[in-house]
Amino acid sequence: MDNDEIRVQEKRNMAILIFWMFLIVWCVSLHYFAIVGIISKSEPTNVNSPNGSDGIHSVADVVNPSESLFYTHIFRVTAYCPCAKCCGKFADNVTASGYIIYDGDRFIAAPPEYDFGTVMLIPGYNESKPVPVRDRGGVIKADKLDVYFDTHQEALNWGVQYLEVKILEVEL
Repeated sequence: MDNDEIRVQEKRNMAILIFWMFLIVWCVSLHYFAIVGIISKSEPTNVNSPNGSDGIHSVADVVNPSESLFYTHIFRVTAYCPCAKCCGKFADNVTASGYIIYDGDRFIAAPPEYDFGTVMLIPGYNESKPVPVRDRGGVIKADKLDVYFDTHQEALNWGVQYLEVKILEVEL
């Protein structure tokens, strides 16, 4: 084999490797989304629809919070809204994950050790239904969470609470 044939073979091998890596990532993603309920047998939902139906609400239909899929952790849970007092220069209705915020949305700002999309159940928030992590915050570290509300008054009414939060444990 000359050098040109070797290069062609290396390119083919690389293309095959990339194809298999893509296929594996795709399969793992399908498995994850099926677990958290983004892909389910229920009605399809628009992930960023203006009516607040963001697809994550189907988690309650797929996952029973009393099942052992959740582990618990105690957090200091505060609240915020999209105003300049709460978000400063980031008051633009877009979360750190790139999610566009609509009225009625419910989600969490969590420390970086919780990936975007991690599902949590916070007692008293969102009718105690599971919600996703979609944001970060400058003071959101370690055992702190921030729950999102549409108005500053709702955030103030939440106050500061120490709660046992259920976190969906998904192994990929």
